[in-house]
Amino acid sequence: MAIATFARTCAKNVAGNSQIWITEASNIASITITSGEAAAFTMDTGKKFLEHQPEIDSLIRTQEGAGIGTNIAYTHKVDMKFAKLATGVNTMRDALADASPCGMVAVIKDGNGTYWLVGWNATDLGNRGLELSQDNDTSGGALTDEEGGVNSIVLQTVSGYLDIPLSTAGVTSFGSAKTDA
Repeated sequence: MAIATFARTCAKNVAGNSQIWITEASNIASITITSGEAAAFTMDTGKKFLEHQPEIDSLIRTQEGAGIGTNIAYTHKVDMKFAKLATGVNTMRDALADASPCGMVAVIKDGNGTYWLVGWNATDLGNRGLELSQDNDTSGGALTDEEGGVNSIVLQTVSGYLDIPLSTAGVTSFGSAKTDA
């Protein structure tokens, strides 16, 4: 691949993320990647991406690339926090731990309205899906402890490819592949 030109966009940039949907990689029949964007989703019968609702402003998607020469790898992370520890949070945590061995795939909507596919690429497909790498909580000690009663989850994987944005057609197709909370 040759170096291509890049023209910056003179537009507002909004940081952060507003929504996340997660499914087991094995629930996906196929995802069509066209021109570097996810253009179509086909799920196994009865399977969907399920919305998870972390605390406002706690959902963070990161990619960290490292390597030299022809060898570069990207660490993909999804960090999110869930408040008020209770049975429902524990059930979600157990489900993520159970899905971890075979990998998960997430779609995240960012502050600019762009949807990002994480844990899937055109080469590895879902074979390098996200895995649960951290699952922590604390009760806190005082009423004013900001992190008290909060669960912090990190999903992570390493691949040779960047997260994939969804095209306009991909967002439409994803609409029938997801279930909102």
